[in-house]
Amino acid sequence: MAVAHQVATILILLFGLALSCDVDDVAVYKVSLQMMWTEERFPKDYPIQHRPKAQWSQVFGQSHNSSYKLYRVGEVARPAVRNFAQFAKYDELVKEGEEDANVYDQFTAPAVGAGNGETENMVFVDGGHAMVSLVSRIIPSPDWFIGVDTLDLCVDSSWVDQITLDLEPLDAGAASGLTFTAPRWDTIPPEPVSKHKPRQPNHPAAGFYYPDLKDLPPIAKVELTRIKQYSTKELNDLIRQDLITKLREKDIRKGLPKKRIVKKDGPKDYSREITTKNYVDRLKDLEEDPVGTPVPNLPENRVIVVTSPTTTTEAEFGSELRNMDDVILAVANGRKLGLHKHLPRHFRSRLHHAVNRIQPNDCLVSEWSEWTPCSATCGFGDKFRYRSVLKPNQADGRECPELSERRHCGNINSCTHIDYFEW
Repeated sequence: MAVAHQVATILILLFGLALSCDVDDVAVYKVSLQMMWTEERFPKDYPIQHRPKAQWSQVFGQSHNSSYKLYRVGEVARPAVRNFAQFAKYDELVKEGEEDANVYDQFTAPAVGAGNGETENMVFVDGGHAMVSLVSRIIPSPDWFIGVDTLDLCVDSSWVDQITLDLEPLDAGAASGLTFTAPRWDTIPPEPVSKHKPRQPNHPAAGFYYPDLKDLPPIAKVELTRIKQYSTKELNDLIRQDLITKLREKDIRKGLPKKRIVKKDGPKDYSREITTKNYVDRLKDLEEDPVGTPVPNLPENRVIVVTSPTTTTEAEFGSELRNMDDVILAVANGRKLGLHKHLPRHFRSRLHHAVNRIQPNDCLVSEWSEWTPCSATCGFGDKFRYRSVLKPNQADGRECPELSERRHCGNINSCTHIDYFEW
C-alpha cells in the first residue's frame, strides 16, 4: 500500500511538471485595462461634482509563482495592500516584491483621470512565475479597489495567447464608510477583503447598492495579450560571451582616435564614423531621446528581456554593463541578449522604462560623435558634434531629434603663443 502511494505521488508530480511551462521560457504580455465606471452604469451617488471626481489610481501589478499572493478575497489583506487601497501608495508593495524571491516582475500603469478610460503596460513572466496579480484604487472611496488575483497564464504547458476578465469593485477591509466620499476611519481589526454586490453592504447608503440588480455590471475589464515568447536556453552561453566581448571591445575603443569622413558643405552635415559594426553594436550605440513617453504599440514591439544568472556579478561585465544603459537600449529595440533567466531587480524597472520610450516606428539615431577641434586656433571659434539616422521614423513614430550640435570654444589667451612680431 505504501509503495502504491509513493507511485501515485510520483505520477502526480510528473503530471504537474508536464503541465507547466518550461522554466526557461519567458513570455511578455501586454496588460490593458479598460475602466468603465460611468454615471450611466453606476448612477447612484456618482462622484461627478465632488473633489476628487471619479477616477482611478495607478495600476500596480506583479508576476509571481503559486507561493505568493498580492491579495485574496476572504482573507485579511496585508498592511501594504491596505495602504494602497486607501491612499494609492505602492512603495511598500514594490519593496516587499523586491525582497520576495517568489515575485519575478513588477509593473505599474498610468492612472486614469476619469471614471472611464484606458491604461496599459507590460509584464514579464517565466515558467516558474506564470501568475499575474494587479490592483488599482477607486478614487474617491474609503478603501475600494479592483484587482486580479493570481491569474495563471500557463495553461496545459502553453502560454495563453489572450484572456479578458471582468472586474468588480472590492473592499480592502481597512476603512469603514458606505459612500464614495465618506469620512475615513480605520477598521480595527481589519476585515477580510470582500466583494461589493447589489445588496452587500445591505444598506441604502452604500455606494454600490442596487437592490433591483442580481449582479453589478463590470466596473472594469482587463485584457492580457501575449506579445512575445522565447527561450534563453539555447543561446545563453553564446550570446552571453558575445555580449561580454563586445562590451569590453567598446570600452577599449573609447580611448582610441576615430577615423572620420567629414563633409565640407557646412556644419549641418555630419561626419560618418568609419567602423565595421554589426547589429548588436549599432543597437548598443542607440541614444535614447528624452522626449515624452508615448503609449507603447506593444503588439509590434519586438521586446526581449535581458536576463542575468544569479551567479553573475556586475564586475564580471566591466563598466559598460554595470550601468546597463547600452544593454537596456538593445533590448528595447528587439535584440535578444539572454544572460540566463533572472534580470537584476534594480534594472528591471529601467527595462520597462526603455521599452516604453523607444517604439518600433520611432526614429533611431546613433550616439553623439566626439566634438570636432575648435575652428579657431587663436581666439574664439566653434566646435561641432554629430549623430546619424540609423532608422527613419515611420507612420506616427517619433520624429528624429537634432543631428548636429554647436558649442563655442577658444579664448583670447590661446593667442599668447603666437609671435606677432616675427620678422
